[in-house]
Amino acid sequence: MKQNGTRDWQLLFASQPYRNLWLGQTVSYFGNSVYSLAISWQVYTLTGSSVQVALLLISAFLPQMLLGLFLGAAADRWNRKLLMMLSDWVRALATAALALSFALDWFALWQIYLVTICLSLSDLLFSTSQNAMLPDLVAKEHLLRANSLMATSRQLNRLIGATAGGLLVATFGAVWAIGINSLTFLVSLFFLYRLILPHSEQERPSSERPAKPPLWSEAKAGIAWLKTQQILVVLILIGMISNIALGPTNVLPSMYIQDELGADSHALGLFDGAIALGLIAGGLLVSLLAPKRIGLWFLTGLGLQGIGMLFVAVADHLYIACLGNLLLGLAVMLASLPMSTLLQLLTPSDMRGRVNSVMTMGLNLAIPVTYGGIGIIGEWLGSRNTYGLGATLLFACVLVGLCFSRLRHYHIHNETKPVSQS
Repeated sequence: MKQNGTRDWQLLFASQPYRNLWLGQTVSYFGNSVYSLAISWQVYTLTGSSVQVALLLISAFLPQMLLGLFLGAAADRWNRKLLMMLSDWVRALATAALALSFALDWFALWQIYLVTICLSLSDLLFSTSQNAMLPDLVAKEHLLRANSLMATSRQLNRLIGATAGGLLVATFGAVWAIGINSLTFLVSLFFLYRLILPHSEQERPSSERPAKPPLWSEAKAGIAWLKTQQILVVLILIGMISNIALGPTNVLPSMYIQDELGADSHALGLFDGAIALGLIAGGLLVSLLAPKRIGLWFLTGLGLQGIGMLFVAVADHLYIACLGNLLLGLAVMLASLPMSTLLQLLTPSDMRGRVNSVMTMGLNLAIPVTYGGIGIIGEWLGSRNTYGLGATLLFACVLVGLCFSRLRHYHIHNETKPVSQS
């Protein structure tokens, strides 16, 4: 087992396309984490308004909701490497312009919103193209491990970048943090330039049809095809519901720590740190084991999320609550990584962009419900009961998933290649 695992790691990193993609994204994830902290701090410092910070978050996900299907169709039509390089150029220039406006004291609040919209759309185009292209860069049996390494790198840089961003902002100001993020996009661009595409992706810019339909027509065709794929629809719906079920973990920690445990901000830091460590541990675990029955792992991960939330709901001591949060973070990775890999494997290459954009839009659609509704429910039921409600929703998702034999019995080596019906 250990020898096979070591060999799989070697084969994965021996892949020049994946290695360059992973290296570029590891650097870019660090810059994104630094930037996220710096920009929210800067907006609150300049305006003194938490409403402005909330509006900043809305301006990040709303453009993706409106234009996500078009970007997904673009990722299915054109060369995905070039689209990713274009995204990096746009993000590098936008953040550099924002840093320059701060440095020269030309700042206006609308600039941050404009840059946020540019970054939001570029991020989605990049991630959609990357997720659609990744199954063509690595062997099918290595895809889950490839996704796991990307996700683990993102979570590690989320921790490191937040700490480094805080130090940078405190010592040098937000301008330097924003400027560093701009440079990381150029590093990502360098590694993308070195990425050698498989033959199928190299041919993507050429016209496959004499006259191409508008992107909107291709977006509608993607939705029509998706409606015929029962297992994909189930996965997307479960993803949306489970994202809503996890809402208390984003909205209620402060309320839970103060009202239920009677603890202070130090306890909140430990509580949040536990879920972060769980996310990293879960990513590493999936990377090491690389299970083949990923449908069963997906459902198991959902069930463990529910157990983790129940631990938090009934905890009478901080350490038990932290244990629940640690299990919750680990379980999120055990479910989300197999789910994303299932979507990639069950979708033909020429449909992956649109299916990925529908999934992203579904998860984003859950954000208003999560951040608005959970706050109201928490005030009404209390944070403990709201965590318990989230656990109940997760267990319901497991039961729904178990009703589909193809999902619970899915094995990477036994699944036939999907055929496009577009």
